[in-house]
Amino acid sequence: MVTVNEAKQRIIANSNTLPTVTVPLEKAGGGFLAKDVIAPIALPPFRQSSMDGYAIVHSDITQPGTELRLVGESKAGQVDLPVVNIGLAARIFTGAPVPDGATAVVMQENTSAADGIVMINEFPVPDGKNIRRVGQQIAAGAVALPAGTLVSPGAIGFLKGMDVNAVTVYSKPRIGLLVTGDELLKSGESLRPGKIYESNSAMLKAALNQIGIDSVTISYASDELHATIEALKALLEENDVVLASGGISVGDYDFVGKALEALGAETIFYKVRQKPGKPLLFGKKKEKLIFALPGNPASSLVCYYEYVLPALQKIMGSKEPFLRSVQLPIRHAYRFDGERDEFLKARVEGNEVVSLDGQESFVIGSFAIANALIYLPVSQNQVAVGELVEVHLLPV
Repeated sequence: MVTVNEAKQRIIANSNTLPTVTVPLEKAGGGFLAKDVIAPIALPPFRQSSMDGYAIVHSDITQPGTELRLVGESKAGQVDLPVVNIGLAARIFTGAPVPDGATAVVMQENTSAADGIVMINEFPVPDGKNIRRVGQQIAAGAVALPAGTLVSPGAIGFLKGMDVNAVTVYSKPRIGLLVTGDELLKSGESLRPGKIYESNSAMLKAALNQIGIDSVTISYASDELHATIEALKALLEENDVVLASGGISVGDYDFVGKALEALGAETIFYKVRQKPGKPLLFGKKKEKLIFALPGNPASSLVCYYEYVLPALQKIMGSKEPFLRSVQLPIRHAYRFDGERDEFLKARVEGNEVVSLDGQESFVIGSFAIANALIYLPVSQNQVAVGELVEVHLLPV
């Protein structure tokens, strides 16, 4: 049995980023950049007005009510621009190029115009006011987005504005999910004595979709060694990461561990000194990662967040943690006995964290409203109201 920290260290040490692939920008969403993206042009590429108003020479304005002669206009996309010299002004619109000679833009609300003359009712007018400088957002040749950045909708819009049409990203992992348990019913089957509806596959698939993984293959195996071996073998052949739900404890019908051994998989560790989720197995078969998760839904989801997520973060090339850690005061006192660290389903509310009712490993209902996990090591087995605790924020 290993500690929580030992388990996480071993997982990261045995996880490697997936190969890279260059894809069209529109198909890169949800991936993580494998290379820095260098800005091919400056943004904006020309001096640009940030207001509807008048382009002027700022030093012309020596008092409120200064009058200037209009010499034309500049609208978005215009090429043939007037020149704004001393004593002159040009009508200008948001996003339009600033004419040569102009050093500021006065918003139209601070002006009045008639008969070819515009009166500037603002004073003073600083140099550069309401003008977006060339490269103010990004300079040509600068790193627009560093490696490890998520290709979000905002990132796509940013890069497309520089005519970047393809990027190199880390491949998204293919996930195989094995569900075991003869007591499990599939959706739509009639409920019978001794049976329960299987929910872990839908739960884990939703958690994977949440971080942009959509290649998830779900298989089922009866509580029998040969069936478990065959199901795991097929999943390992086709996927980068295999998650097994159930069948990893010490019961007579728990065959996942034996099946992995029969397939020649290496067990990196089995069992973690924690509650819930003690019977967690992490292993490898060549470069394929294997997580055998407990069958109890809450235990399974805790182990997914605490151990699978960090591995996925590394193999997907993310520079930002999928599970962020913060220190927050706890609203209610809490204590526990025993020699295992505890994870508590929790909600962050304002500037504090609240442990939820229903902490048992079979209770998944409290996870439905949880947005965090509280991590309490054995050394902190008694916490007072307002004491700072380690809080892991769940992905949203």
